[in-house]
Amino acid sequence: MLEQQRPSAVSRLPALRRRSRSAAEIRRPTEPGPAQTGSALTAVAEIHPGRLESLDRLLTEIGDDIRNNPHIRFEQLTTVHFMRWVILRRRDGAAADYLALETNYDGTLDAHLADLAQAAGDTLHRIYSHCSGYALAGNRFGPSERVALASFLKARAVPSAAFYVAHPSKSARRIRLEAEVYDAIQAFLDAEGERARRQAPRVLYQRIRDHLRDRGLLAPLLLPQRPPPAREHLLQVGLRLLPLLAGPLLGLPLLLPPLLLKERTDRQWDPSRFDDRFERVPALASQEDRQVQNPLTHLVRVKPGPLRRFAVARVLATIDVLARHYYNQGDLGGIATIHFARWALLDDDRTLLFFSNYDGSWENYLGDFIDIASIGLTSIWSNTVDFPRSFLLLFGGARDEERFKSWTRAHQVYTQVWFSAYPKLTTRNIADNHRVAEGLARELTDDDAIREWLQLV
Repeated sequence: MLEQQRPSAVSRLPALRRRSRSAAEIRRPTEPGPAQTGSALTAVAEIHPGRLESLDRLLTEIGDDIRNNPHIRFEQLTTVHFMRWVILRRRDGAAADYLALETNYDGTLDAHLADLAQAAGDTLHRIYSHCSGYALAGNRFGPSERVALASFLKARAVPSAAFYVAHPSKSARRIRLEAEVYDAIQAFLDAEGERARRQAPRVLYQRIRDHLRDRGLLAPLLLPQRPPPAREHLLQVGLRLLPLLAGPLLGLPLLLPPLLLKERTDRQWDPSRFDDRFERVPALASQEDRQVQNPLTHLVRVKPGPLRRFAVARVLATIDVLARHYYNQGDLGGIATIHFARWALLDDDRTLLFFSNYDGSWENYLGDFIDIASIGLTSIWSNTVDFPRSFLLLFGGARDEERFKSWTRAHQVYTQVWFSAYPKLTTRNIADNHRVAEGLARELTDDDAIREWLQLV
């Protein structure tokens, strides 16, 4: 799905002089916000034997009508950016079927779990009654049951081996507010029509602010916000990585020969192979491209042996450091279409689970990985079964496009329930809306700054 080019108020103004410069006059809020933003919860619970099909029916009923289903009013959630439930079916030696919950949320974990219970407690009770170890009985779901449910989910929480956030300082509420502000400006300019073209930039800018103030949208923009993280210098990042990589580098003479042997002899995916996994492809494709955003759930076994488990854990720890301290400005290794992504190791590091919330089509998403970030991608998944053949963990692998895409589909998992708090916004929309909001946070007085700001709307 292609992103539409946004209109600009510049086209509504008489011949404005454009300057190629940053808007230094636009204030960037520096006050710390009251709560953390963009955290991750992954909770994996074993499904009772014999309850899988009943659970699948319930989740499908919710997921087929995410906005209007009778079970969960997702719009009542106040802490959630993205949320999904997905059934991880028994395969490749797994002992049981599992239910995985993924959320990206604001605030503390306790507040987030309370938010889930407040908005959907009865349905959460129904869902997790299908899972082993869930001791609550009956239909009543009161305060004590909320506490028990929170404890159940916390006990099954799996830490992220690596976690990426496109906009780590922005809450879901703030993202929606800034989108509402942008839409209100567009509606105002559309209503003004030719009158906007005849007004001086300073006058038009002030009228936009007055319009937003009258509708109660200006005051919330003035509230303190968490400052965005700074991108660290590569030397600083290198120092953070040193404890992770020093051991493997020192042990390279011992690790390299067995690694090269394994890379030459490991089985790789045959794109002509067809098994029951590909019966899921129509279902997978049917839930993609319904809107500008898409979910991806991927589950694959790590190659056997301690060397591979050690390698994937170290690579993911490296990715996590890079995502937090370097790739924290809206792109992950040059890919700017990912809202949230995380990797989690299950089953004593023998299984790799990947969740992504991204913009655009599946084909374009994987194409970006191949063209822009194949080394990073290969460094992770070259340690998993059937991945296209790699060299030194980093090279080849994902560059084998046909084999890589077929392998990805084979291990992709159908996502029964997926919710986005702002389904019409791309990562670029969010960044652009933020720049517009920054220009409204205080009244601009410099004519060039006003002209540059009007180019944004």
